[in-house]
Amino acid sequence: MRPVARTTKHKKASYILCLGIISIFGGHIPRALGQQPQKSKTSSASESALARRELNLIGEKIAKAVLDKDIPTLLSYDREDLRPEDEASLKDTKSNLYCFLFDSSCIQDGKWRSVHDKLSQSRPPGIHVFLARSRYDGHLYGTLVFYDRAAITNKDLTSPDFLCKESPTRIASWKFKLEDDKWKPVTPMFNNETEGLCSY
Repeated sequence: MRPVARTTKHKKASYILCLGIISIFGGHIPRALGQQPQKSKTSSASESALARRELNLIGEKIAKAVLDKDIPTLLSYDREDLRPEDEASLKDTKSNLYCFLFDSSCIQDGKWRSVHDKLSQSRPPGIHVFLARSRYDGHLYGTLVFYDRAAITNKDLTSPDFLCKESPTRIASWKFKLEDDKWKPVTPMFNNETEGLCSY
C-alpha cells in the first residue's frame, strides 16, 4: 500500500505545483498575448514608414536624373531584363523611349508630354508614394507619383480618375516592389507602354 500512497502523494504535489505555476504566470500570459498584436501592428507601421522613406529617396534621385538627363543613373533603376534594350534605345534621340523620357516634340501621341517636361515645368515638383501589400504574393508594392505641387492638391492625389486623366500631361509614375528589403522596379521606366495609373 505504501507505493500507492507515495504515488498519490506525488500526484497531489504535482497538482499543487501546477496550480502554483499558473498562479504565478497566469496574470502575465493574457497580458502578453494581448500586447502581441499591438506590437505587430506597431512593427508593421514602422516598417511601412521606413519603406516609404526609402522609396521616396529613390524618387528624388530618379527625378534629379531625369532633370539632368543622367541616363546611367536612370538605367540603374531600370528592370534588369529591360536594361540592355533600354540602354541601346536611349542612345537614339528619336527612339520611343528617349522621346517618352526627354523630348515631347517627337512623341507620336501628341497629347503626351515627356517625363522631363512634366518635372521641369512643375513649380515645385512633388513626389507622392502609394503603398499597398499584395493579397497574392504578400509583397509590399509602392508607386512613385511625380506631380506639380503648385497645381495638384493632396485631395487630387486620392482620386484615381484624376490621376489617370492627368497622366499624359502633368503626372508621371513608376511602380516598384519591396523584395529582400530592396525596392525593385515592377514596370518599365515610368510605366512606359503600360496603363500606369489608369490601371488602379
